[in-house]
Amino acid sequence: MLLSALLGTLGSVSLMAQSTNVYSLNAVGYINVTIEPGYNIISCPLIASPDNTLNTLLSPTNGEFKGFKFYPWSASAGTYGSSDTATAHAWAGGGTETLLPGQAGFIFNPGTSNVTATFVGTVPSGSLTNTLLPGFNLVSSILPTSGDIVTNTLTDFTTQKVGDKAYSYDPVAGYTTYSVKPNGSWAVDPVQANVGGGFFYFSATATNDWVENFSVGQ
Repeated sequence: MLLSALLGTLGSVSLMAQSTNVYSLNAVGYINVTIEPGYNIISCPLIASPDNTLNTLLSPTNGEFKGFKFYPWSASAGTYGSSDTATAHAWAGGGTETLLPGQAGFIFNPGTSNVTATFVGTVPSGSLTNTLLPGFNLVSSILPTSGDIVTNTLTDFTTQKVGDKAYSYDPVAGYTTYSVKPNGSWAVDPVQANVGGGFFYFSATATNDWVENFSVGQ
């Protein structure tokens, strides 16, 4: 069933960017992520099998992702890790970089057309913590949801501190900045535009635990 129907009883939340993009049977499903020409922030809010590496999520064996470059982010180092490039049938760097639920990365599509990546896996459940380190973090919702991350009852991001900022990215429009006011509230609530998208979060002073909650039985 559609994830939106499964979770509809939790209130008015955005569970998908479009009604045809997220599907689920109980807690197992798949999402379609559109990778536009140029740079994109992507994530995988599902627990894939056997793992959440590039080799599993973006298998290069059929040549579909030839020329794509993936840029992982290291929050502890505050910089990008070594990039990986897809050849006709493999990731040149080994494809061991991960996109775990809550983790995002940049990917470059060298073509002129959109490419759809399909991620298959289990929807995370329980109390889900995404630990944001001081400085810049490239993150996403751990759950397959989109929209306002503050008022969404699933994402419920209300632990922001004065000085924190969020930066969403669009391949055409570039960055949009969201800032916390001196009273501790957001001037404008940050938005994760798409399921399978992400954003930069700058934690100004301390580690920030972003806790999301979802139970299949709810």
